[in-house]
Amino acid sequence: MTAIRKAAMNAYESILWPSMRDESWRYTDTRAIAATDFKSADPSTVIKADSLSPFLLDSDMPLMVFADGVYQPDLSTATSMPGVQIHRLADVIASNPERLEGRLASHADYQDDPACGLSTAMITDGVVVEIEAEATMETPLHIVFFNQGTTHPISTHPRVLIVANDRSTGTVIESHVGTSEQVILSTPVTELIAGDNVNLDHYRMVREGAATWHLGDVALHQGARTEVSSCVLAFDGPLIRTRMRGTLAGEDGNAILHGLAMGHEDRHIENLLRVNHMVPHCRSRESFKHILEDKSTAAFTGRIYVAEGAQKTDAVQTNRNLLLSNTSKATARPQLEIYADDVKCTHGATIGELDQEAMFYLQARGIPADAARSMLVQAFAGEILDDVAPESLRNQAQLLLRNRLPAAEHLAAME
Repeated sequence: MTAIRKAAMNAYESILWPSMRDESWRYTDTRAIAATDFKSADPSTVIKADSLSPFLLDSDMPLMVFADGVYQPDLSTATSMPGVQIHRLADVIASNPERLEGRLASHADYQDDPACGLSTAMITDGVVVEIEAEATMETPLHIVFFNQGTTHPISTHPRVLIVANDRSTGTVIESHVGTSEQVILSTPVTELIAGDNVNLDHYRMVREGAATWHLGDVALHQGARTEVSSCVLAFDGPLIRTRMRGTLAGEDGNAILHGLAMGHEDRHIENLLRVNHMVPHCRSRESFKHILEDKSTAAFTGRIYVAEGAQKTDAVQTNRNLLLSNTSKATARPQLEIYADDVKCTHGATIGELDQEAMFYLQARGIPADAARSMLVQAFAGEILDDVAPESLRNQAQLLLRNRLPAAEHLAAME
C-alpha cells in the first residue's frame, strides 16, 4: 500500500492539477477546486439514520455506509455470506493486504489523471467485495457514501474494489449522496475485475450536495465469455465528472457502459469513456444521455480502441443530448481508434430539442403542453432507465426524473 500511495502521489505531482488547457479537461473548469484549501474529514464523523432514508433502496438490501469517507458500523448491515466476502478496505489493508496485490489500483489508471492520482494517493478506506468462483450474490449490495462536510472544506476519496471470480454472478450499487451546502471534493474510484464466464452488474447513483464537486472513476477489466455492465445515474451536484474505462481481455466478452444525467441551473456534467478491445470476438455497447435545462452544460468524450488482432470486434457508441432551454449547451466527441480490419464499429452523437411533431401529436389529443413535454423527456430517458435491473433503484431514478419535470402531478396521475 505504501508503494501504491507513493507512486500515485508522484504521478499526481508530475501531472499537477488540471486546467482547461489540458485536452482531457478542456470542458471542465477546476479553478475553484484548485483555489480551495481542503482538509481530511474528522475520523469521528457520524450521521443519523434519518439522514439516509431518502437515499435507501430495498429494506432487505445489505448496506455499507460511510459518512465523509468514515465507516458507520451502526448503520451498516452487510456481512460476508456464503460465497461472497464483504469487508472494509481498511480492515483488509491492516490484516490481509496480500488480497489486494495485483488488484487494487491495477486497472484505474492514476498515471494520466490527477483526480484518480489524488484519490489513489489518499487511499484509507472503502469496500472490498469478492465473489468466489461459481457463487451468486442473492441480493445486491448497496454502498452509501454520504457527504455532509464541515465548516471547513474537506475532501473524501471513496474506494470500491469488486472481484468476481470465474462463473460468478453479482450486483453492486453505489450511492454518492448528500444534502449539505458545505464545500466538499469527492474523488471516488471503483474497480471491477471479472474472471471468465462472469455476469457482473454495477450502478453508481450521484445525488451530491449543492457544493460537492464529484470527480469519479470507474475501471472494468473482464475475461472470456463475461458480461460486465456499469451504469452511472447523475442527478445532483454542481460538477459531476465520470471517467469510465473498460478492457475486454478475454474472447467472447461483452461490456455495457451507459449513463443518464440531468442538468439544471449551471451544473456541468462530463463523461469520459474509453473501451479497449484487446482480443477477438468481443462486443461492447456504450450509451450516454444528457437532459439539460437552464444554463447547464454537458460534455462527452468517448473512444473505442481496437487492438491489432482483435478481429470480429462489434462495438457501438452513442451519445444523445436533449436541450430543454436556449442557454444549455452540449459537446460531443465520439472517437474510433482501430488497428484491425475485420470489425464492426460505429459511433454517433446527437444534440437537439424536443420533437415538435411529437409535441403537436400529444397536445392534439388533449394533453397539456407541460405534460406532453415531460412525457417526451421521460421517453428519452427510458432507454437507459429501463435497463436498470434492480427495481428499487429504477423506481428511485424514475421518481427523481419525474419530480423535476413540469406537470409532475399530472404524470403521477397518469401512472
